[in-house]
Amino acid sequence: MLILDRTLTNLIKLTLVSAIIFLLFYATSLVLDVKIKEKSYVSQKTLNGRGTSEIKAIPDVANFIFTIKKLKKTLNESQQEMQEIAKKSLEVLEKNGVNKSDIKTINYTTYPEYDRTSLPCDKWGCPPVKEVLKGFVALQSYSVKVRDISKATQIINQLTKAGVDEVGSLNFIIDSIENIKYQARMKAIIKAKSEAEATAKSLNVKLKKN
Repeated sequence: MLILDRTLTNLIKLTLVSAIIFLLFYATSLVLDVKIKEKSYVSQKTLNGRGTSEIKAIPDVANFIFTIKKLKKTLNESQQEMQEIAKKSLEVLEKNGVNKSDIKTINYTTYPEYDRTSLPCDKWGCPPVKEVLKGFVALQSYSVKVRDISKATQIINQLTKAGVDEVGSLNFIIDSIENIKYQARMKAIIKAKSEAEATAKSLNVKLKKN
């Protein structure tokens, strides 16, 4: 009888321990589930909105490059003639209302120029190329912005008459490109905000302002 009582007591203790372990396990599972739900809820507080924008802008500046290149027997002569043409060219630009800040020297160089003659080869080989000094080149290039686009062709014609040797192609550009980029960026932000507000409304939630 004593043995039966002890067995029953041990069985009751084992049952109680198992019940406690089960309750602890259940409680742990419940807490983890709550945390997961809380994390899921927090993630839902962030709404993503995307926005793109496109702005069409009309070019407001005409840009071109012109070069003065003079070849003379001496370096002094070539530089002097180049400077005379450069002075006339700047006067043309000034008369047509081009600002000094829109005229930039982008290249200035001088170098000797040679005539190279190749003599015919014979059975002993080819003689070295014969070089004869022609003179010295003085070269200067300018970059010009014309804000009154209607005058661009007229200015180029006048520069050619003033003695300019080379005029590059005429390019039409947007001078205030950074301002255009800013406008496009702001439009994209407004669209993204509108998309986020529409999403929030469909989910019946409110957006919080920072």
